[in-house]
Amino acid sequence: MPAWVYNVKVWGICSLVAIVALLVAVFQKDDVSGFQLSERDTYYYNKALLQVQEIDSIWNAISTNASPKQLQQLMYKISKLKYEYNDKEMNLATLKVCDSLKQRIEFLQTASMDDIKNNYLNAGKQVIFHEPNGIFSSKTVFPFFMRKGEKLYLDVHATGKASIALRNVDVEKLIKSYHNQAIDTILIANEGIYTLEISPQEKQYVSINIGYEPISDKDLDNRPQVVTQKVECAKGEFGAVASKAIKMQNIFEELRKFTLRGQIKAAFSGSARALVAIQVPAGATDILYTMRIDTSEGGKSEDGKFCNNLNYSYRKINMLGLPAYESTKSSDILNMILDDNRPIRDEDAYCNMYLFRNQSQAKKFQDGTHAASELTYDVDYSTLGTQSCNGRIPVNGSKTIYLGFENERMRYTNYLWVEAVAVIPTTVYHKEKYTIK
Repeated sequence: MPAWVYNVKVWGICSLVAIVALLVAVFQKDDVSGFQLSERDTYYYNKALLQVQEIDSIWNAISTNASPKQLQQLMYKISKLKYEYNDKEMNLATLKVCDSLKQRIEFLQTASMDDIKNNYLNAGKQVIFHEPNGIFSSKTVFPFFMRKGEKLYLDVHATGKASIALRNVDVEKLIKSYHNQAIDTILIANEGIYTLEISPQEKQYVSINIGYEPISDKDLDNRPQVVTQKVECAKGEFGAVASKAIKMQNIFEELRKFTLRGQIKAAFSGSARALVAIQVPAGATDILYTMRIDTSEGGKSEDGKFCNNLNYSYRKINMLGLPAYESTKSSDILNMILDDNRPIRDEDAYCNMYLFRNQSQAKKFQDGTHAASELTYDVDYSTLGTQSCNGRIPVNGSKTIYLGFENERMRYTNYLWVEAVAVIPTTVYHKEKYTIK
């Protein structure tokens, strides 16, 4: 639902609410002096008006904490309302006043209890956020700006267990907290940015009404808007939220470069094999590697930047709002990162790559005393005739893994560049930074 400040001028819960707000001044009149009413019509008008004003007073007294019995008594009084008038020989001003009172009574008698409740609660108020029946499963924050002396109205109802908190962001202070529901009117003591946080313990429906009563209508058109920005922070900071993430640690201090002689040349000088030992850092779950093969010794501009490129791709994933790292989806995320850094493929160069998890088997490969086919290697992550590529190797509890490379070509020498990065799950913290514009 996930950031969310609405700047509208009426709640709009029912079609007559706007009309009612315009009639409030009329209903406060004690009589109809100045209007052309007969003695009989004046009597019935004042009688009906007094009944409506009594209902207004009862509602203001019981407010939102009304018990079912009080609401039942209120509904009974509403059902007894009655007003008729003779519109003959009435001037236009008198007709408008009488018709407004009649519409007010018709609304009270035909609307549901919820509509009536919202009608009273929302008259003259401005909406900050309105969600009559939203589904919430995690902590959700609603930021808004308030001026000193304004009244903030909260009407929040959760169907299950939920914590609700009102905070002043500027001074990082908790104003009030509630359990499961928040029905309150708060007089704002200091101008600034405030947040209402709803933290459900389980997935549930939550009805939310947040509104305010402005000091002056002049402020409505130019009222400051709240802008949110996610920033990194330390554990324990105000508003800090923990999330799963990964840290990438470079395995080698510098780029590893190897020369693999062809089979004929290796008989006279050099070797057709190379072995890279990778020390797995504590807590690492995967090793990401990039391997580039070429028949020319000339370097490439992208060599040596594998770790930086992976971190850049990971930040892009975070900006898209995708899961930063989850144990059940880690391979998908890491594959996305690798795909974003796919190396240039050199079609005329290739070699065999073997993954050894046993030091003894790796040494036999390095010494050349055994053919690779005679050794035990991890078939799932070994490749014959591979070209330049990226790859992911699950650690599976190993403290050291070994990558073996072999050039089976008879004549040509291959040049090999290898980089590796360890993936370490970690917990990071961020918070929402709120500013106004």
